[in-house]
Amino acid sequence: MFDRSHISDIFLRVLTFESSEKDIKELQLWIDKQPENRAKFNAIRTYWYENLQEKSHDKMLSNIKSRIQEDQSRMNPILKPRRIINFYLTRAIKVAASVLLFGLFAYLFNVGVTTDSVKDEGIQELVTKKNPYGQKSTIFLSDGSIIYLNSGSSVSYLKGFKNDKREIQLTGEAYFEVAQDINRPFTVIAHGVATTALGTMFNVNAYSNNEVTVSLAEGKVQIEFHNEHEGFQDQYLVAGEQVAYNRDLKTVKRGIFNPKINAWKDGVLFFENASQKEVFEALELWYGLSFLISEPFKKEWRINASYDNQSLGWVLGSLGYIQGFDFEILDKEVLIKNK
Repeated sequence: MFDRSHISDIFLRVLTFESSEKDIKELQLWIDKQPENRAKFNAIRTYWYENLQEKSHDKMLSNIKSRIQEDQSRMNPILKPRRIINFYLTRAIKVAASVLLFGLFAYLFNVGVTTDSVKDEGIQELVTKKNPYGQKSTIFLSDGSIIYLNSGSSVSYLKGFKNDKREIQLTGEAYFEVAQDINRPFTVIAHGVATTALGTMFNVNAYSNNEVTVSLAEGKVQIEFHNEHEGFQDQYLVAGEQVAYNRDLKTVKRGIFNPKINAWKDGVLFFENASQKEVFEALELWYGLSFLISEPFKKEWRINASYDNQSLGWVLGSLGYIQGFDFEILDKEVLIKNK
């Protein structure tokens, strides 16, 4: 069942997003069979995205163009030149990649491996942007995309990206306006959850190490995560939908979201049925101050409110009137006093 040729074919279908449910289950069985199999798969996956796609594409393009000139008379005249190129290129890359992938797999099958064993030898500058608590920023990328980075968050990416992909590593929360580029998918990775789009607008909240929430404002995205019981899983969102994946519980919660939750990028602090804990955590992120509560509140909060670029004093004055507390803003702390 687990011969090299069969597994390498499954690898190729997984890496080119053409795998079936049966492929995913067989791959997971193979990964679970031996501890080193997961390292081999991760190594091949890394090498594929960093090397095989790009190098296979460039090496074969000139040969493909000459074949087109020879065979164009036999092709359907309706096909445009670009479609003919894509037809040959896709077929040729898959054949060559299958050979390369099998060779790499055969090598790794017989040696110990870590991800570092097959990393690209080229050096490309890694860009990291980080916001402290209380500070937000807007990042303009070289491809025309825009990242609105929330407070207490950071992103990392290769300067100029790769030739075949645009990949962002995220911690915290960010809103993405993605410039369309059909040849380079745009992927945001947060705590192992990968959200991929060609051209769209979406928000990724990954403040928690245990849960990642993706909210799609416009377009369509693919979300990939790994469930140890069911293998690799995909979710597809359309505008107005969101999905929350809990890594500990291995649960997926899908539904419709209020567009106002993404208004933070425009300076709007929005609460929807928020608890006391959620309110003060949001205020700490938003204003970069710590909150000290003199004594527990007797009743649980359920706050529904929005504040458009308001000062901390204004927000606390409004909340204090509703919930019955006074406050004192110190240097880096806020003291909350129950009435």
